Amino acid sequence: MSWNDYITNHLISTTDSYNHILENVVEEASIIGRQDGIEWASTENFSIQKYNITIENIGEIELNEYENIKNAFENKGECNKEGGIRLNNIKYYIINYDIDNNSLYLKKQGGGAVIAMTNLTFIIGTFNSEKKMKKDGVEENQNIGNCAKVVEELAKFFIGVNY
Repeated sequence: MSWNDYITNHLISTTDSYNHILENVVEEASIIGRQDGIEWASTENFSIQKYNITIENIGEIELNEYENIKNAFENKGECNKEGGIRLNNIKYYIINYDIDNNSLYLKKQGGGAVIAMTNLTFIIGTFNSEKKMKKDGVEENQNIGNCAKVVEELAKFFIGVNY
């Protein structure tokens, strides 16, 4: 199985641990190396980036999305780096850090994201509250609960096989 298959078959559409068939659960997803931030797999047009950004009352800084994610995990859900958490050049706000699942829950206007840390990776899934997903064939809006479920289940699998 390729790394992109994990995104397609475990994050976008999957059968969860309760045998629910889930389709289009996440809008975007990525698996990046925990030690170096190198992308292992990603949905099209989604990436963890490095760029210059101007921040009010601070000025221009180089923002490294990977370094800021890493910093938030090192600080148990608080990002101490300028610019905070951004994914694919979109600003997110940390709403919770789940120590048991080693996950960050993030919010942005109209959606959010979940990032889970494993031994070797960060697994990222985003959701858009206006986009539809299906659970056992029934449509509902993408949401943080289902996004967290698929991201954290894949993270548990990776940890179980020492990834």
